[in-house]
Amino acid sequence: MPITLQGLLDADTGQLDAVARHWDKLARTLDLAVEDLGRDTREMPNHWPAGPSSQAAQDKAAELRVRVGNGQTHCAAVGRIIRNFALDLEQGRYRLNELVAEARAAGLQVDLAAGRITAPIAVAATQGTVDGYAQQIGEVLTFVNNADREATEALAEHTYREDVLPDAEQSRFDDISIMALANWMPESQTDYWKGLHSLHQERAIAEFPTIIGNARGLPAQDRDAANRLRLNRVKDELLATRARQDEAHDGAMNQAQINLDARLATIADLERRSQGRHLISYEPGFEQEAELAGR
Repeated sequence: MPITLQGLLDADTGQLDAVARHWDKLARTLDLAVEDLGRDTREMPNHWPAGPSSQAAQDKAAELRVRVGNGQTHCAAVGRIIRNFALDLEQGRYRLNELVAEARAAGLQVDLAAGRITAPIAVAATQGTVDGYAQQIGEVLTFVNNADREATEALAEHTYREDVLPDAEQSRFDDISIMALANWMPESQTDYWKGLHSLHQERAIAEFPTIIGNARGLPAQDRDAANRLRLNRVKDELLATRARQDEAHDGAMNQAQINLDARLATIADLERRSQGRHLISYEPGFEQEAELAGR
């Protein structure tokens, strides 16, 4: 059923936003399920190291993580489509109200329910003026109906029957987009990350922790994971350098060792301060300026 002018005015975009948030929440639940499954099965090879059954169990766990992650991306896409459709309706309604206000200010009579614009005899308005407003209002109606059609078609691409599972094929990891993430606005970072497969999120954190840790639009827990990875790597490098200094100087202290101990002390202090909190901003060498947020 096409959207009418009155239907556009009456559209409950707040309800659409609520539905989009529901799908976002479901996507996040599936994202956490992928994380939980990975954590709970990570030690499986150590406890069940050999045999066809062991390999089958590991393969099945990996397949489930892919399938659940694919489900997560579909849920995130549904939320994004609905949210964008609500924005299109808001944009169309704003433009419609703007045109109606202009037409009425010019003395025209606008009947949205009937879809008519008329000029009273007392108003010196040409038929061209009337037709011009009618055309612009018609364009608004065309815009929102096109948005409705496109949203319906897009939603169909992410809809499954109840007896069908998401496929077990994992999408390609797009490292180019991950690297570009650093230059995006936070809102764009948020939308991209929500739609990214959970396993790709894990890989991005492991391979690009600096970008992920500094991306303001990403969830605090993911930025925390990336920044703690960076912190641990810096700490390991400093400890290794400190050990080499001890070997080279037979335990005798020098300025380099004193500087290393000072850096390690600031890292230990940051680790203490960040217990139970999210480490959402971190630059090596500036541990005292690291940004923390409550969980």
